Amino acid sequence: MSLLLLAGGFAWAQSPPEGRFEGKIISDVVYDPPLQPVDARDLARLQVFMKGAAFRQADAGATIDKLFATGYYDDIKIEVTPQDDQVVVRILTQNAWFVGHITVQGKVKDPPRREEISDATRLGLGRPFDAEDLASAEQNLKRLLQANGFYEHTLRFETVDNPADLDRELKIILQLGPRARYKAPVIEGEAKLSDDAIIRATGWRVRFIGRWRQVTQARTRAGITGILKKFQSQDRLTAEVNRGTPVYDEQTRRVQETVEIAPGPKVQVTTVETKVSKRTLRKYVPVFQEQTVNHDLLVQGARNLRDYFQSQGYFEVDVDFRRRQEGPDLEIIEYVISRGPRYTLVKVDIQGNRFFSTDDIRERMFLQPSGTIHLRHGRFSEAFVRRDEESITNLYRANGFRDVKVTSQIQRDYGGKQNQLAVVIQINEGQRWTVAKMDFSGFETISAASLKDQLASSEGQAFSEVNVATDRNIIISAYQEAGFPNVQFQWSFVPADEENQVELRYTVIEGPRQFVRRVIRTGLRTTRPSMVDARLKIADGDPLSLVTMSSVERNLYQLGIFSRIDVAVQNPDGVVEYKNVLFDFTESTRYTLAVGVGAEVARFGATTTNLTQPAGSPGFSPRISIQASRLNLWGIGHAATVRGKVSNLEQLGSVEYQAPRLRNVEGRNLTVTMLYDSTRDVTTFSSQREEASVQLSQRLSKPSNLYFRFAYRRVTTHNVVIPSLLIPQLLQPVRIGIFSVNYVQDRRDNPADARRGIYNAVDLGVASNIFGSQRSFVRLLARNATYHRLTGNLVLARQTSVGVIEPFNKPAGLSAEDAIPLPERFFGGGSVTMRGFPENQAGPRDTGAPTTPGGPSSSPTGFPLGGNALFFNNLELRFPLIGDNIEGVFFHDMGNIYTDVRSISFRTTQRNLQDFNYMVHAVGFGFRYRTPVGPVRLDFAYSINPPSFIGFQGTVQQLLQCGNGLTSNCTPVLQNISHFQFFFSIGQTF
Repeated sequence: MSLLLLAGGFAWAQSPPEGRFEGKIISDVVYDPPLQPVDARDLARLQVFMKGAAFRQADAGATIDKLFATGYYDDIKIEVTPQDDQVVVRILTQNAWFVGHITVQGKVKDPPRREEISDATRLGLGRPFDAEDLASAEQNLKRLLQANGFYEHTLRFETVDNPADLDRELKIILQLGPRARYKAPVIEGEAKLSDDAIIRATGWRVRFIGRWRQVTQARTRAGITGILKKFQSQDRLTAEVNRGTPVYDEQTRRVQETVEIAPGPKVQVTTVETKVSKRTLRKYVPVFQEQTVNHDLLVQGARNLRDYFQSQGYFEVDVDFRRRQEGPDLEIIEYVISRGPRYTLVKVDIQGNRFFSTDDIRERMFLQPSGTIHLRHGRFSEAFVRRDEESITNLYRANGFRDVKVTSQIQRDYGGKQNQLAVVIQINEGQRWTVAKMDFSGFETISAASLKDQLASSEGQAFSEVNVATDRNIIISAYQEAGFPNVQFQWSFVPADEENQVELRYTVIEGPRQFVRRVIRTGLRTTRPSMVDARLKIADGDPLSLVTMSSVERNLYQLGIFSRIDVAVQNPDGVVEYKNVLFDFTESTRYTLAVGVGAEVARFGATTTNLTQPAGSPGFSPRISIQASRLNLWGIGHAATVRGKVSNLEQLGSVEYQAPRLRNVEGRNLTVTMLYDSTRDVTTFSSQREEASVQLSQRLSKPSNLYFRFAYRRVTTHNVVIPSLLIPQLLQPVRIGIFSVNYVQDRRDNPADARRGIYNAVDLGVASNIFGSQRSFVRLLARNATYHRLTGNLVLARQTSVGVIEPFNKPAGLSAEDAIPLPERFFGGGSVTMRGFPENQAGPRDTGAPTTPGGPSSSPTGFPLGGNALFFNNLELRFPLIGDNIEGVFFHDMGNIYTDVRSISFRTTQRNLQDFNYMVHAVGFGFRYRTPVGPVRLDFAYSINPPSFIGFQGTVQQLLQCGNGLTSNCTPVLQNISHFQFFFSIGQTF
């Protein structure tokens, strides 16, 4: 005889007398199956029936309620059977399942992407898995696939249960079939346009060819939008275009869309008294964006136009509008704009501020007096005034001035000058409220003392709601990190005994604490689990912290091998302390291809056999680059990359192997590179470099990195045009083995366009026969740049670069200068070093050295030779010029390439035509146009003291004949670097 209690109540297996088992001693409590989905620690806490205790029928209902509240059960039964004078309680359970990894199998044609297909199921990771949800998931997938033209797809689901993880993996098995194409749509309504015009507006058919495009969801939406834009271009601002139910023809595999059109009347928005461009009206009158016309939008347009004209200096502008109907198909909206006189905001005066400096307040204001170039009439509008009053008020209230009052006064004809304006901001600070005493209650797990140093509010400091909100976030974050997801924060204050002081009280209601039961990772296919496990930083038994989970997710994304990471808590609504944490991975495409196209316009010094222009000539250098990568090699996050670059100045090809986070050390990366580089960016020679290198980098801190690099290369010189260099010892290929250490510190706010910060870099290298090098030298290159915001958007940027090459163990018969191969010397001048020179034209030049030791001198060519030392200093003043995207730059560059470090001189004059070791200065002006990838740069430079030199008019063959008396055209020609230089490229100078 037994008693069976079900989840919905209880029932007797037979009909025993009333209370047969009530009060009987429980001899055993058995779970069936023995392995329960609830963690053993939670199960022990939830246990109601105890071995040795008396059986009570009411405890059965409590047990069922508690177990169901955990969320881990679909069905629960309790069976009671007698055993001698005692009873055995058997709890029979059927566990619930939770959504696990979703896999899309089959060939997928983008669109849709695999991620879009899995998202369309609307099954959330870790949520309870209900078999009924598959029906709606199937319908969602069907709509997605048909919207992208796959009407002949086959779709089925398979599920795989993982009892150990309690999750149910869903496999979506697809066969997409062919993608359908559009056909001529059905057009309903009074279109006011021809069918051909509507079809052209959709973009569903290729123009001129007439072939219909393939169906995609994005293309369908773009087609509807295109029709709307077509109507808008004809001033039909209230047009409505709706899409009906598409019809698929299985025979032709064509989709016919139905387009329902209500064009509405033409709406012409014009201005009276003041001419305003159509572009400006579209920008400020919201009827164009909202595609409807109503009174509220027209009022908003009047406000926007008023603010626009006030920002242009018409501070007394009056804007109104009127509507009139011109027939059934035309409505005219006229904005009546009386601009009034044009004012210039010459002064913004701030009065009454004692606690904050005037500069601190100004940097938070929109109002700005007129400048010489930027904002010639200042920046002013009534909206700006209100916004600044609110901004200053919030600043003071955030610092304890609860009674602050900010008012403004506008003074016309300021200083007795007509059409000049001044704004006076009057600040009545009032008294500052401070915290006299702080009380904390409810802080049991985390002591209030451990948080005090982090809080914005403290005794003696300002009292404000802003500080309280900051404190709330700090406290909530600390508790959530400690495993309290439902913590509550309350605060209150009462006046203290002293005037303008409060007693502040923080109360915390901790709620239940949760812990990590297990960390479950799914979705890994190529990636080794050990690599992910080393970065999870979440262990079993840790507090369940959403903050930590988000941090781990960010770190895993930094591996660069996952396109998507879903992080969730399994069974989030279950009432238990120990829960599983899920990490579901979608691996990125392992193969990537990138192609880039660019160009540079400047005065180049490309390699040439024509000796008439040793200083180079204006030119255009297009370039194309290509990069192919294989990611996540061996499943450990390594990558291999092949790069190529082609231009008329350089051809480069390289193969690179990258091993990030070497030996699981964050910030330690290993890179092995092999490259071939052929360059001809110096007029004197062209070079080829075949190199293999290995680099180990270590991030020391967020701004600081250290690099160790060893490179072994073979350098070959070709197309040398200077006779003194045409000797076998200097033309032979040279092997260079160099070990270098590079330290970089980057504290710039934006490396692409810095406004403040500092940048330091030091590169020290040693080439020696110890490393198999045929030349031995020490190379040092250091750079320091700083960026200072002076006032407003005015930025002062400066950079100093110093370089030294010092040879040792020189080969017999070679000077210190010739001991350094030409491609290893410093070459400078140009857009990023010194804009007083064309590219790579700074420094020593050929003055006609003997072609053989003790032999006669050759005719000088004036071609650059490079040097063993450099010094450059750049100074820029960057400021807004036109609007927010165009900047102006005044710059001063100074420096040169020097024969050696002992030749560095700050002298500004050239002693003779053989002297190039002096400081060249250049000044100039540039434009910067901001883009998402960095500013586009155009610089015009004037060199104050460019060098002069002796050159040669002719070819290399004619030059060689001069020494043999075979030609009479050997007269040296006086030449010089042009005073004027220009450069066009992308990116700031530094």
